[in-house]
Amino acid sequence: MLTLGIRSRVSAGLLAAMLLLPFCCLAGMALVGLYSAPDVLLHLMSTTLPGLLFQTLGLALGVMVLTSTMGVLPAWWITTHEFPGRRWIEWLLILPLAMPSYVIAYAYTDALQFSGLFSTLLRSLLGLQFRMPDIRSLTGAILVLSFVLYPYVYLLARASFLARSPSLMDAARSLGYSATRAFLQVALPVARPAWVAGLALVLMEALSEFGALAYFGVQTFTTAIFNTWLNLGDRASAALLSVMLLLMMLGLIVAEGRARGRAQFYTQSGKGQTMVRSRLKPLQAAVVMTLCTLPFLLGFVLPVMFLLVLLQHVDTSIDWARSLAWAKHSAILGFSAAGVSLVLAVFLSYLKRQQPQRWIQTVHRLVALGYGVPGAILAIAILLPLAFVDRFTFEMGWSLPALTGSVVALVYAYNVRFTSAALQAVDAGLNQITRHIDESARVLGRTARQVLWQVHLPILRGPLATGVLLVLVDVVKELPATLVLRPFDFDTLAVKAYQFAADERLTEAAVPSLLIVLVALVPILLLMRQGARQQQSGTGH
Repeated sequence: MLTLGIRSRVSAGLLAAMLLLPFCCLAGMALVGLYSAPDVLLHLMSTTLPGLLFQTLGLALGVMVLTSTMGVLPAWWITTHEFPGRRWIEWLLILPLAMPSYVIAYAYTDALQFSGLFSTLLRSLLGLQFRMPDIRSLTGAILVLSFVLYPYVYLLARASFLARSPSLMDAARSLGYSATRAFLQVALPVARPAWVAGLALVLMEALSEFGALAYFGVQTFTTAIFNTWLNLGDRASAALLSVMLLLMMLGLIVAEGRARGRAQFYTQSGKGQTMVRSRLKPLQAAVVMTLCTLPFLLGFVLPVMFLLVLLQHVDTSIDWARSLAWAKHSAILGFSAAGVSLVLAVFLSYLKRQQPQRWIQTVHRLVALGYGVPGAILAIAILLPLAFVDRFTFEMGWSLPALTGSVVALVYAYNVRFTSAALQAVDAGLNQITRHIDESARVLGRTARQVLWQVHLPILRGPLATGVLLVLVDVVKELPATLVLRPFDFDTLAVKAYQFAADERLTEAAVPSLLIVLVALVPILLLMRQGARQQQSGTGH
């Protein structure tokens, strides 16, 4: 086995310390706040906390139910049945991943308001007295988040259904089970680990959501942290709420990891067995096709259509050069963060491959936890150490630029949170490279660094590109951390879309919103293409 030097191991420790430092500062601030003002927690429990728990739990429960329905059922129908358009719908259901939740919130709000496209159409059909329910509510937030988050459940459930052995359902049907009973008592329990893993990802995204919930006026932990810190100036309460939410997120991450770990025990040996999809009758096919298409229509087609309608009403005097400048800022941040995260991911993944000690694996896992941290918490946590460094350099008389409110701070925040995406892509690529290659390189006298540069990196071009695209789209869609940490007069597409919508300028918000969707759509389409190729090669078509 190739070994890496002491510098690499020290670098791994320092890197982990840098990525985890903000959360240590946040926990320290919460403890100091409790020690100096022990009544803060009691005050939160008697005033703010009950309402936050009710809204947060209600949001989580509603999103769980809807995403499970919109994710598991289409995955099952597409996997086991044949109907018109199945092959297209199978991949179109992934497209809502390209739609940021706050963008879909703006689109539906405009369409459903009194003078909106959808409300006007319904009044013409149902009468002038018809009124649409207000979407700016907890129910509206549940619907909006479910429309864009169900693909997490759909993708994992579909993969689990494809991996099962066809003989399972054949045995159930031979025992007299109906199709519905076989699904509920055989297929669904087998897919439970993947289903739970998808729900954990959905809940992490829902609990960390800020833009849509703030626009709808729904008070959850994330919006309360943002308002308590920046609007009320109560840092102790904000730190306590952040730690509470962070503990909830860690619990979800642990649950998701355990679900994934148990999934291998449910994997059935379906290799060599041909999966025969049952062909539905015309009426059944029409119903199933409609139900499978509905999530895609609600989560992607209708919001894009609403935004395009808004775009037609954009004043021609609007400075389109500004929109390109915001897109340029988003691109600068996205590619900068993606480049740094790729370097960090390659270093950590290769170190883990060559030095599989327990502490290296622990560092690897801790860095991967950043993805589950809400952007609001991340922004607050990063402000603490950066402000300390700025004060220190100022008192020392050093003429250094401030870190707070800089591109460096933003790239730092993005890498704390999104390095995990690149890390998973590089890990998956390295796992496909047999260790015999490393052993052969050692026999030829190559060092660990030479093997990485001359052997592994050329092979990892595909996973590296995937990691860059994933981080890029995450950065372009990210809102709360960018809103807090961005430099002065350095707005991005996400920030401007949120600001326009907050000022009720939804027509102007359509331009940056559509640009965000277009940018996010590129990696989604590339991943769809890659998945289709892998499925064709796996089935021999």
